[in-house]
Amino acid sequence: MIGLIAAMNSEINAVTAKMNEVKITKVGNVEFREGQLQDEQIVIALSGVGKVNAAIASTLMCHLYPIDALLSIGVAGGLQDEQEVGDLVISDAAIQVDFDTSALDGPSGIGMKFDADLNLVNRAKQVAQKTNLKWRVGTVATQDLFLTSKEDYEYLMSRFSQAACNEMEGASVAQVATSFHVPFLILRTLSDVVTHEGNPVEFETFEKQAALQVADFFEEFCKKGE
Repeated sequence: MIGLIAAMNSEINAVTAKMNEVKITKVGNVEFREGQLQDEQIVIALSGVGKVNAAIASTLMCHLYPIDALLSIGVAGGLQDEQEVGDLVISDAAIQVDFDTSALDGPSGIGMKFDADLNLVNRAKQVAQKTNLKWRVGTVATQDLFLTSKEDYEYLMSRFSQAACNEMEGASVAQVATSFHVPFLILRTLSDVVTHEGNPVEFETFEKQAALQVADFFEEFCKKGE
């Protein structure tokens, strides 16, 4: 069974529309939808936005369901000039970029990093190579902040210049998965690019489209032999 965490209604609905025999369960404020997608049994949770919400949903999922892998899917903001709306980012790692104990631990206290499962990364790459999407393998930056200001962007890139996208859940999912010894992967389609003028407008315009794209990609991911 594959477990998925999605933050927003548009993201979970895009996947649910492709599932068969959907069973809905709610635990606390977290809604779980269990069913069949292509050749995989999956369960997807609507976590809500932000690191704490993602951690709650991920912990419940790892405790309640016999998942073999945990994926965080959805949309993100691109961080590199050459990126475009609709691009796909496959995580090689996730970093909690707003984790900072450097006052006590020095430079090693900046950020908390988790490496994605190599088999899941390779599986996603094989699917990506068969699509028309522009994609890259890269590091996902997670923080409780939607990047809108030049100052916040420059601060992030001064510390994590290799980051491919910024979002608000992935590294929390990664931390929980690591704690439960469950392989993880993050898939993000870009709904906006931070360096583009009118970044918030891009998000409002393309968020639903990007959610549909990542759902289409995950459907291909669920086909046996991919």
